[in-house]
Amino acid sequence: MKSKFNIKKYMWAGMLAVAVGATMTSCDPLGVEPTTKVDEDRFWQNPQLARSYVNNFYFIDASYSGHDFTTEQWSDNCQGNYETDWGTYRQLSYNHREYDESTGGSGPWSGSYQNLYKIHKGIEKINSASALTESVKSQLLAECYFFRAWVYFDMEKFWGTVPYVDHALSLDEDTYLPQTKRETLFDNMLADLDRSIELFGKMNGTPDVGMVNANVAKAFKSRVALYAADAASASAKGLYTDDAAGLFKFEKNAQHYYQIAYDAAKDLIGKYDLEPNYEDLFTSETAHTSVESIWPVMFKENQRSGFNPTEKNGPNNSYYGNSDKVTRSWSFRSGLFPTQDLVDCYLQKDEADGKWKHWWETKQAKDLNIDVTTDKDGNKEYSGSGDDYRKIFENRDKRFYATVTYDGAYMGPTTNPIYQIQTWIDKSTMDDQRTLKYSALHTGYRTQENVSTCPTGQASAQTITGYYSRKYSHFDQFNDDGTLKTNQRTTCYFNFRYAEVLLNLAEAAVNLDKSAEAITQINKIRERAGLSAYDGATDKQSVYDEVKVERRLEFAFENPGFRYFDLLRWGEAEGKTVIPELNKVSRGIQIFRVGKHSDKAGENGVALEPGETNTDGKNYETPTFRTVAMDYSFYLRKFDNARYYFSPFASTMLNKYKQLQQNPGWHGYRYE
Repeated sequence: MKSKFNIKKYMWAGMLAVAVGATMTSCDPLGVEPTTKVDEDRFWQNPQLARSYVNNFYFIDASYSGHDFTTEQWSDNCQGNYETDWGTYRQLSYNHREYDESTGGSGPWSGSYQNLYKIHKGIEKINSASALTESVKSQLLAECYFFRAWVYFDMEKFWGTVPYVDHALSLDEDTYLPQTKRETLFDNMLADLDRSIELFGKMNGTPDVGMVNANVAKAFKSRVALYAADAASASAKGLYTDDAAGLFKFEKNAQHYYQIAYDAAKDLIGKYDLEPNYEDLFTSETAHTSVESIWPVMFKENQRSGFNPTEKNGPNNSYYGNSDKVTRSWSFRSGLFPTQDLVDCYLQKDEADGKWKHWWETKQAKDLNIDVTTDKDGNKEYSGSGDDYRKIFENRDKRFYATVTYDGAYMGPTTNPIYQIQTWIDKSTMDDQRTLKYSALHTGYRTQENVSTCPTGQASAQTITGYYSRKYSHFDQFNDDGTLKTNQRTTCYFNFRYAEVLLNLAEAAVNLDKSAEAITQINKIRERAGLSAYDGATDKQSVYDEVKVERRLEFAFENPGFRYFDLLRWGEAEGKTVIPELNKVSRGIQIFRVGKHSDKAGENGVALEPGETNTDGKNYETPTFRTVAMDYSFYLRKFDNARYYFSPFASTMLNKYKQLQQNPGWHGYRYE
């Protein structure tokens, strides 16, 4: 009972936790609320208090979500920084897998069981509340069942199997519960979502925008079923041999779950549409009302402390176009740098034949004398030169411009030079003693001399990949004192939007040997991105690969993140013990130019243009560029063993909680 690993302790913590509008406060160390102000029975006879109690479940976020985009940094989409005094973005320990059985790993645990207790208490009390109408009961219960699946799904992604509790435990019940089989856990989640959909059908009216409804439950059902299908495939391939209790074994096959995902997504087709302008989903203050919006997450400004990309996504240096009178600085401490691997996935229209190709295959690139080399790991890298090198960023997939800020792009109105971002590296060296006066302003490398050294400290708060993230951010307003207004505008993010439904349907369809239908959904996504229809091979694997690419591009740098867990579940389904995308260093681009030599505000940091010469005789040189693997140990990712699909339980926990089985591959493992 006194062990800190006692599940029931987590269940009791926070009973009747802070219902909006209620006057109770938590005083008991177990979280049992005092009854001196509002006793439990009277609480549940008040429809407004019952509503406010359930409203608190909307603050249950997916783990590691928020404006730090943590799970995106775990993926090959993003590289964080390496500031020793700024740990927000420095994901070293996780990317390097520096954890083992002695320390345990990352993942939701105690907070999840606290939330489950509250949800179970809500189900129990709402069912018995005589003052609630059947319609109100149905809606509140539907939300409770939805959020129970939501919490367990969050836990499953990190632990695989966890103890399953389906009611509010009392103090005299068994305190240590064994894990539930993974298959049963998924089946229970799907059953909860079916129950939620059924109950929503019994309520009167329509839930308000931003609240869970039957369509949200169906969209979530399609997501859960895809994860279950991949887990079933992993079981069929015998990926986890270190599983004495058979917790990771499935009786049902993957097709069973693909069919569930297919049916759930299919039921939503035509009920929504894609937002015509992709970027509006992330910058418009009315995005929550979009035709694509299924479950938007909206906050007032004073509630956005956990989601403020506008405060995070810019460079840590000055603006271009400053004057002697006003010198403005972005002054961000960033670390959300898109990788070259992500950028390479955004296709470019070839100006010669109008076809969509990889950027290095187009006429624009060939005019820049593209040279292809292979690094020590077998990855292809590209280099070139030209006055108009920025053509490699033109005519890309529309999603590129909403997601990535690149050299020459603007973080704000394109009519004002102060908003331009330039990530080129100065061709001068530190010996010139003028480097910081005329080097590029928005790169972590500064000078050509530094490119062989890993940017650390504050230098790594400037981009080290050559790119900045773009989604959700607004950079077009200043405060009265001339500083940038970094308050997040009243935009939203989406727990579910229609594009996911289309891609969930496509993924399920291709795995059910319905490739033609999968291509139909893919083409809807491609059309909105400005691309032509898919014209690749139509065999099952090729179409499946296209689904994976579209998911990557469609949801890059969104909250909550997709890419990392997509790679895990796809890797599981294929029986991989190594996931190549998560077992390498990041890649970026390095652009080299000559800077203008000047001490004047507004001139420092500016590149020389053709025909210009510095006063000290340093002439303009044709810009060059190259893609590179950032072969530094700081930025290495590691996924070379199947154990990394799940976090380990700490040995201290296992010693006291003997009903738990250590996750596969972690028994006795020590990090070296």
